[in-house]
Amino acid sequence: MTNDKLTHQDEDISAPEFATEEALDKHEFGNWPEVFGLVLTAFLMWLTFALTG
Repeated sequence: MTNDKLTHQDEDISAPEFATEEALDKHEFGNWPEVFGLVLTAFLMWLTFALTG
């Protein structure tokens, strides 16, 4: 097994090859990580301002 694929960026591979890799990945999180990160960031900002006055 070669490590050449580890250095390839998404732009370096063809569309069918990228689609195949995405299908094999099996992780479909959708937008929840981004939404959770936004909510958590907003909460931490509010908490910081609320506690420091």
